Amino acid sequence: MSDNVYERIHRVLSWKRIVAFNAVLFLVLVVPISVRLSQEDTENRSGAAEEIELPPVTPPPAYPALPPKIERVSMFFGKKGDTVVILGNNFGEYRWESKVYVGNVLSPETGIVRWGNNVIEVQIPDGARTGKVWVAVNGKQAIWEGSLLLTDIARSAQVGLTKESPNTAKVWVSNAGGVVRGMIEIGHVSEPVIVSALIGSITSQSQSVDSLGKKLRVEFDLQQAIASPQTELMRLEYPGIGQLEILRVELYDQQGKLINVYADPFNVKVQ
Repeated sequence: MSDNVYERIHRVLSWKRIVAFNAVLFLVLVVPISVRLSQEDTENRSGAAEEIELPPVTPPPAYPALPPKIERVSMFFGKKGDTVVILGNNFGEYRWESKVYVGNVLSPETGIVRWGNNVIEVQIPDGARTGKVWVAVNGKQAIWEGSLLLTDIARSAQVGLTKESPNTAKVWVSNAGGVVRGMIEIGHVSEPVIVSALIGSITSQSQSVDSLGKKLRVEFDLQQAIASPQTELMRLEYPGIGQLEILRVELYDQQGKLINVYADPFNVKVQ
């Protein structure tokens, strides 16, 4: 007697074949779904981690043993909101509880752009005025010998350097009516630098060196107030190696008042 259809199905679909078929079906359908769900979970957790900003880690205070020292402030002028750079040493790798004062005003923490052991970059804060810059580190202070000049470009005097020959340059001022005396500090590489007055007289010269290079401080007396729109103050003779740069300027009127000075960055250096 021939087998009926049910018996033939029973012989074909043995239990081993049924198990094998189910295993293949599991691998084809279930495993890819599990892998995809796992990937989505990982992506979600990774995305959530990116959204969380971890606070910066600051080590415990470890202030320098030596007191802070300010060597230069660049630039020596600016307006509120501008950034000035204080160069020196022993400021500490982190600010911790240290403070910086710009134009006689304490800078808020939000105004400090960068703080390192040799450089501090800070914005000129609201309320600042022409005046001193100093840093206080663990109860020890460093005061810059110069004055930060708060400027209004349209109304401030301007100072600059102009190349005259391969070995000479001139220092000039414009919009400096009423100025009778002053001081200019020149950074230089080669020496000697010989200074001669083009108006008035040179009253003193002094050389110094810091970690950034050589500096020549020149004080002058014009004997009468400047009246012309632009005046050449002095000539600088040097070997012509390296550059000359105006590092800072102080100009005074007949009442001894410090005049605000602006310098175009392109006019303060010559090669």
